[in-house]
Amino acid sequence: MSREQVSTSGPAAALTSLFSQWRSYRQIHRVFLVLFVVSTIFVLDRYRVALAGTLGVPYRPPIMVQADDGPSSGQSEDTAIERAGNGTLGFHAIYYVNMKARYDREDAMALQAYISGLDIQDYPAVESDMIDPVGMPPTHRPGVLKVGERGCWRAHANIWSEMVRKKLPPILIMESDATWDINVRPIMSNLNKHFVEFLRNINSTAVHDPSWRAKNNRHPLADDPHRAETYVPPNDAANGTATATPAPAPAPAPTPIEFNVDDPWLSEHWDLFSIGQCFETNQDKDINLVYTDQHVPAGKNYWGVKLGNQRVIRKSGGITCTTSYAISHTGAAKLLLRSSIDLDNPVDLLIRRMTLSRDLVAYSVQPPIVAQWEYRGDVGMNERGAQSDINGGKHKDTPSDAEMKGWDDVKKTGSVWTTKSLHHDVGFDRMALEVAWDQILTNVVLTDSWYNPVDKD
Repeated sequence: MSREQVSTSGPAAALTSLFSQWRSYRQIHRVFLVLFVVSTIFVLDRYRVALAGTLGVPYRPPIMVQADDGPSSGQSEDTAIERAGNGTLGFHAIYYVNMKARYDREDAMALQAYISGLDIQDYPAVESDMIDPVGMPPTHRPGVLKVGERGCWRAHANIWSEMVRKKLPPILIMESDATWDINVRPIMSNLNKHFVEFLRNINSTAVHDPSWRAKNNRHPLADDPHRAETYVPPNDAANGTATATPAPAPAPAPTPIEFNVDDPWLSEHWDLFSIGQCFETNQDKDINLVYTDQHVPAGKNYWGVKLGNQRVIRKSGGITCTTSYAISHTGAAKLLLRSSIDLDNPVDLLIRRMTLSRDLVAYSVQPPIVAQWEYRGDVGMNERGAQSDINGGKHKDTPSDAEMKGWDDVKKTGSVWTTKSLHHDVGFDRMALEVAWDQILTNVVLTDSWYNPVDKD
């Protein structure tokens, strides 16, 4: 027998065997200990509410830190106000209606948008040669509207029709000769903040929305989920002639007037919001809110009240001139229906009369934020008939012997544009067209690039 064989069969071998078994039991104990701890944690977590109540200790849920899914109420207000001053001024789009031949107005729009940061879209006007009586709505005043007035209405009606068909968010519509302050974006953000305050002050509620299955539809169809259960009139039930009929629509619940990042102008509260008109009546003039705007020169007048650097948001008294107005799809539907039944007025007077009759829920701001421009006198544009398109037709060019004294002012200002005299309430601090030269060609004199009659260059 070898030395190794003897050593493995004696007391040493027995001790080695016992040690191995002890290590094995130790591993098993560790496993059981881990299982015990895990199960204890599970039981305590599952029944922590009951245990806390038993021990008399109030249960407090753990504080959960979640990802920011959206802005808080304060952030929502800031974001909504900011969006009201974005490239489309918080609206779905900005359309300007332009005649095909008015390249000058197209260029003026492009320059203003370029230096003031607006995103605007050209919407085709309806030309005089596109007007055929067979395609016009009925009217109880035949022969009253000129061809140009009918074309003007149709261009706006095309936008209304598109909005109704697609149920679009509010759109800002401008005439092609619209102009504004170069600071229009901060001006509109400031207006938005106070417009929401104005709606709160007057306890505004959502307007009737007749579109299919709209939450604010006060006359929903029978299968509309917003309509109440059907009911049987009591008299019919007593007579045995009961017929289930749709229950009357419940009164719409008040809509909280809060800032809305998806609809900064809260368009469910109005049909039309004018930010550019040349006149309004005094109806509802006392339903207003006066607010500070540093971009308005002091001294403007609001129905006998002298304003400082201020504007007035008001319930509209019926506008004249469609220089710039926002329209919701509910307003578009009302105007489209009214004019489809009886086209008895030009588009601005149609809006005015529907406002005065309170068929439109309309608001406005004074002094207006948008006005119309015209060419300065004596620069040759009056002779072309360039100050208005409402009469339509072809125009003659400026005759060579035309009065041209207006160019003396153009040399000094670098601008051939000014606001129309109709807009006597307009209050621009820096009219975009008037400052375009200084913004784009800084420190450049216009006459430096004029034709030199001496050296014929």
